[in-house]
Amino acid sequence: MPESPLVQAFRENERDLVQFLVARLKSAFAAQDIAQELYLKVASLDGHEPVRNGRAYLFRMAANLAIDHQRRENRQVELLAEAQAWLADGQEPATPERTLIARAELRRLERALAELPPTTRRIFHLSRFEEKSQREIAAIVGLSPTAVFKHLRNALDHLAKVRDP
Repeated sequence: MPESPLVQAFRENERDLVQFLVARLKSAFAAQDIAQELYLKVASLDGHEPVRNGRAYLFRMAANLAIDHQRRENRQVELLAEAQAWLADGQEPATPERTLIARAELRRLERALAELPPTTRRIFHLSRFEEKSQREIAAIVGLSPTAVFKHLRNALDHLAKVRDP
């Protein structure tokens, strides 16, 4: 099966795309990962409308993926700083008892997540772990933003009931 024009454009511009990503991300490893993600996205676009300027389209996609990557990285740094501040904020060191209690609560929440319908569980994951907006989630799962909101509310209500019996 012949390659799509966009996949061909990717192959022709791959070196330039990786250099562009290295300059943006300051990491050759991250640039390679993003370039691979870009290739997978481009390869999955077979059958879509043709793109007039494949090179420009690829660089725009690469820039968007780099921005998403940087946002995830920044969020992880924020969460780590938050966790460290919380841990250092006069908290007692973990004891075996506290560890057991925390593990039991974690298992209870994992079971509660498993009880959710698959669509609700996926929406919750996209929202809380992949930091997608309700609009982005709606596009991914094929529902309206209102339906996504309702799924999220149901998931949070269910988890709250399990956490606070």
